[in-house]
Amino acid sequence: MELRHLHYFLTLCEELHFSEAAFKIGISQPTLSQQIRVLEGEVGVPLFDRLGKKTVQTEAGLILQRYAIKAIKELENAQTAIDDLKDAYSGTLRVAVLPSDLDYHLTELLVAFHRAFPSVHIEVIPSIDIPNKVLLNEVDIGLALVEPAHSQLTARPIFKESYCLFVSKKSHLATRKKIEISELVDIPLILYPKGFYGRDLIDRWCLTQGIRVEPIMAPGSSTAIFQLIEAGVGASIQPHKLIEAFEDKDMIAIPIEDAPQRSLAIIYRNDRYLSKAAQRFITELTDYFQKQ
Repeated sequence: MELRHLHYFLTLCEELHFSEAAFKIGISQPTLSQQIRVLEGEVGVPLFDRLGKKTVQTEAGLILQRYAIKAIKELENAQTAIDDLKDAYSGTLRVAVLPSDLDYHLTELLVAFHRAFPSVHIEVIPSIDIPNKVLLNEVDIGLALVEPAHSQLTARPIFKESYCLFVSKKSHLATRKKIEISELVDIPLILYPKGFYGRDLIDRWCLTQGIRVEPIMAPGSSTAIFQLIEAGVGASIQPHKLIEAFEDKDMIAIPIEDAPQRSLAIIYRNDRYLSKAAQRFITELTDYFQKQ
């Protein structure tokens, strides 16, 4: 069984269409069909059923797909480990972060890391579905809210912070030292859309407090939210340290009684080899947040 046969096989599993899979691989359809027949000859059973124009996997095909993915992943781990022997701090590191944290948590760290390890190319990818991106190997590590454990994921808590009410300095609330929970119901709020971690956390907290808040607007970016706050459209419930990134803005952060809290964690697959660059970035990330 050759490695290229497994690559061809996995591509066909994704596309379930010989023409599209052949195009994606860069070979002709007859060549792909012939290579799949060779693989089926190796395993001794059909891997796909051809039902007219439709291609479906057989039970044997589903089994081979599961093990082929593991085999390819282990080979990738081996290559990464070997690359580390040649150059410990190089290559590409893909990091998924919450959209709001992209704006204010990582910039200082990225600058320092680049100066120390200029050969490491870092891709910072904003996402609201970080665990899945890590599971699907779309990123190497993620910085997300701590979530229930998954057997293939390690979640290392590194930071905890409370939320505050962000208001314009011109707001009638600007002189307040604290906001009571019951007051939030009557305050025009600007929050992230449902499905965003920050919004879901606030909704769960409100449920435990016996209140319900409905935002008057729900933009998908922190920049838009803070522009609306400055314009006096409404207030927002945001992580308290976020105000440090907007010190030049016309806003203040007011503590909330028994405020909701969030715990950030570094997430990575526990069955995947982490390059030395990734391990060092995790160490730097942990140290950075501990100093916070």
